[in-house]
Amino acid sequence: MNIVELLTSTTSRLPDQPVIHFKRALLTYKELQDKVYNIAAGLKDQGVTKGANVALMMTNRPEYIITYFAILANGGTVVPINPTFKEQEVTYIVNDSEVELLIIEDTAKPVIENAMDQFKTVKTIINYGDHVDERYLSWHQLDTSASISEIVPLHESDVAQIIYTSGTTGNPKGAMITHGNLNWMAITAAVYNQLVPSDRVLCVLPLFHAYAKLQGFLAPIAHGCAIYLEERFHPVETLKAIAEHEITIFLGVPTMYAFFAQVPHLVEQLDFSKLRTAGSGGASLPSELLHKTNESFGVSISEGYGLTESTVMLMTTHRSLPKKVNSVGMPLPGIDLRLVDPEGNEVANHEVGEILFRGPNMMKGYYKKPDETANTIRDGWLYTGDLAYRDEEGYHFIVDRKKDIIIRGGFNIYPREIEELLYQHPAVVECSVIGRPDPVFGEKTVAYVVSKDTELIEDDVRDYCKAKLAEYKVPDYIIFIEEIPKSGTGKILKTALKDLDKNALPK
Repeated sequence: MNIVELLTSTTSRLPDQPVIHFKRALLTYKELQDKVYNIAAGLKDQGVTKGANVALMMTNRPEYIITYFAILANGGTVVPINPTFKEQEVTYIVNDSEVELLIIEDTAKPVIENAMDQFKTVKTIINYGDHVDERYLSWHQLDTSASISEIVPLHESDVAQIIYTSGTTGNPKGAMITHGNLNWMAITAAVYNQLVPSDRVLCVLPLFHAYAKLQGFLAPIAHGCAIYLEERFHPVETLKAIAEHEITIFLGVPTMYAFFAQVPHLVEQLDFSKLRTAGSGGASLPSELLHKTNESFGVSISEGYGLTESTVMLMTTHRSLPKKVNSVGMPLPGIDLRLVDPEGNEVANHEVGEILFRGPNMMKGYYKKPDETANTIRDGWLYTGDLAYRDEEGYHFIVDRKKDIIIRGGFNIYPREIEELLYQHPAVVECSVIGRPDPVFGEKTVAYVVSKDTELIEDDVRDYCKAKLAEYKVPDYIIFIEEIPKSGTGKILKTALKDLDKNALPK
C-alpha cells in the first residue's frame, strides 16, 4: 500500500469537499489530488522514482503537502528538513541520507548556495519562488498539464520518509518510517480523535515536524476533514483563527498554550464553542498550565508520549478515560509496552524503568546505520532510552529523558550537537549543555563554558552559534565557569551541573 491512497480514497468519496484553506486560497480534495498527480509527473521527469530520496525544505504552504504526496506517489522517499537550518545542519542530512533531489523555497537559498558545493549526491535543486537561475529548476515548471496515470504500488514495509533524530551518541540518525507505519498511525489517530468530514483542523505546527504531518494533514485527510493551514504560529492570530473559522480540532505544543495564557483578555472575548478537541505534544504540559487551558477553551487537552521512532505516538490520554495529573496516559491499542530495569527485567508498579515497545508504529531502522539500529531494536523491542513508571490502573508517568534531550517549545535540541560546535571555538576548553526549566518554553538551553580567553564574552559565543545553528538551538544562556563537575573517571556529570544551575537561580 502507498500512503497516498489515504488521499485518493477520500477523494473518491468526497471530491468537492474543501481540504486545504490557506490565506484566501481553497483546494478541494479533487483539486488537491489533481495537483499531486501533476507535480508527480514533473518529478518523475526529474528522476523521482521508487527508492529515490528527496529532501523537502519548505515552510507551511499548500505546496508542501502537494509535493510531499507527489514524491510518495512516485514511490520516492521524503527527507524533511527544517527550513531554518543552517549550512552545516543541511549538509549533514542531505549527504547522510544520499538525497538525489532537493526542493526548497526562496528563503532557504542563502543557506543552500553556501552548502551546495558540499552536496555529494544531489543532482537537481528545485526552488519554489520567484528567484530562479541556472542552478535551480522552478517548482512551477513541474506543474504542467501532464499527470501520472496511477500512484506507484508499494509494500507496507517500503520507506515513506526518513526523519532525522538523535540518540545517545548525539549523532543525527535518519529514522526510516514506512508506509505501513504512517497508514496505521494516521487511521489510529483519526479514530482516537473521532474525526469526521465536518471537522475543521487548524495546523500551525511546522510541517517538517513529524507530529504536524501525522496530526496536521495525514489523519485529517484520511477522514475527509478540512485543514486550515497557517504559515506560522502567532498567539493572537492563532486564537482569532480558532474562533473565526470555527475550528473543531487544534493541535499545539506546550509553548503555544503558554503564550495563550499570556493574553487572557483575548481568550475571554473570543468564542471557542466549536472547539471539541485540543492536543498537546512534543513535551509535557505543566499541570497548572493544563488546568488553565482546560478552563479557557472549555475542552480537555489531550496529551501523550511518543518519539520519532514510534511514528510520533505511543501513549495518549484518551478523552474517554479519566485524566490523571502529569500522566501521559496508556499505550495505543495494538502496541505492546514494557518498563524494564537495566538488566532487562520488568519493574513493578510505581517503579521506574526504561520504556520498551513493539507494534505497527515501530520504525524500520536507522538509515544505513545497522549498528545503531541493532542497539536500539533488540529481540523485536525498541529501547526508547526514556524512563517512566506506571500505576496500578495502567497510567504511565514520564520521569526523565535518558538521552539528555532538551525540549524547547516542542523542538528537540540535542546537547552534544551544540557541545561539538562549541568545542570547535578556539577559546573553548570545555563545555556542557543542559536544559533549564522555563514556564513558557518548557525548557531553555544553558551552555556552561570553560574558556582559556578571559576576554571571551557571552555575545561572542552566541554569535558564533547563530552562524552555524538554527535559531532555536542557540543557547539561551551562556555561563562561564572555572571547572565543570566530573566523576572520578573524568566523565562530565550533567546531574551535578543541573543541581549547580538550579542553586544559582534566584529563589
